[in-house]
Amino acid sequence: MRPVSPQVLAALRILHTESKDGFEALRVQVEIDGETLSLFNAGEQRGTVRFGLFGRDLLTVALMLQEPELMRQVIQFVCSTLGKEYNLTTGEEPGRGIHEFTDVKIRGLSTRYNAVETSLLLLILAALYWQITADDSLLQEEGKALVATVDYLCAHLRDGVFFEDPTRCGANHYALLATYWKDGGLPGRNDPDYPVVYALVQAQTVAALRAAARLAKPLKMANRTRELAFIVDKAVKRLFSDLWDEGSNYPLIAKDCKGGITGISSDALHMLAYLQEEDVPAKKLAGIVEGASQLATPYGYRIYAPGQLEYAPDSYHLGAIWPFEQFFIAKGALIHEQEEILGVSLRVMRVLEKLGFPELAYWDGKELTAGGCDLQLWSVALPQAFYELLSQRISRSSSGTRLWIGCSGEDYQPIGHERGASV
Repeated sequence: MRPVSPQVLAALRILHTESKDGFEALRVQVEIDGETLSLFNAGEQRGTVRFGLFGRDLLTVALMLQEPELMRQVIQFVCSTLGKEYNLTTGEEPGRGIHEFTDVKIRGLSTRYNAVETSLLLLILAALYWQITADDSLLQEEGKALVATVDYLCAHLRDGVFFEDPTRCGANHYALLATYWKDGGLPGRNDPDYPVVYALVQAQTVAALRAAARLAKPLKMANRTRELAFIVDKAVKRLFSDLWDEGSNYPLIAKDCKGGITGISSDALHMLAYLQEEDVPAKKLAGIVEGASQLATPYGYRIYAPGQLEYAPDSYHLGAIWPFEQFFIAKGALIHEQEEILGVSLRVMRVLEKLGFPELAYWDGKELTAGGCDLQLWSVALPQAFYELLSQRISRSSSGTRLWIGCSGEDYQPIGHERGASV
């Protein structure tokens, strides 16, 4: 095992410089409630906007970059567009965060509120913003919306488990086949047999509950602090009991009325970013690490392992490599001290060096190709986010904690930018 090399950080700096044009290409001004916000479209294809403003995408990038001004404007955007009523066509509920700002129709329904975790990410971001800035003025301005978000979170909980259920808005399904970030559908299901519980969303629920407890005082909900803390303990326990597949010793992808939806998925690695070290039993963590080895490629982790139901290396949500997810996998690896996982996640830099900043990449064992948008906000944010994550960790290592990126002989090494730059 080796410490992070200067070459890795140098490569990230080069990639970050190259990403700046991408940020500007995706930047968009939008007027919300009389205020002009500077935000970013989610993706472009051949210079044309393919995906506009998405609540989940903006919150995710704000969490990755942790730039206070971006965080503030994203919080304002999501709070201003927060659901206020029940609507079976859009999936709207009071306190539910927006998914897609543009009205897009699929299967006779709108995708507008088809993201179950946007509200959870909003709470996590709001608590992080307050921690970073020590400024509660934004919390006061958006207090009503944030309290509604907490109410939304609690309304979906049953004994500590977060259930997604379209009947809450009067529908029997949503426009999209799944409502967490892998919204292309679940293996073996056309639609979930609702209500459904997503394992990754359950982990985000744990983080959102902790965020809500931290925000309780400035949001004038101090009487709910103990309640929220109590639910956290239940939520963690249920994650590793109800959503664990004993047969594979690996988390379920989801669980609906038909039963558990199994599979070796990157969700198990992704969710570690939202959990504290003490949340994860040692035997469960060992199961995740062992199972996730099936997801590793020379370019980072796939989102779904070969040989499973509906797997294909060129499948959008059942086989591809998503660059942005490698950041959350790396963050989880640092929290839970999994050096090999960190090293594999860093291999995604090869994708950026070879392909630019695409939405996703396909690896069939021989050839690496880009997929989806050729310019994706999540991917554009990755070099800066990785650089800050690793730099912060290195600065902390002066206290005695060392950062390693060893990964079984296939560590990332800067290969030189095939698009012109060199390291």
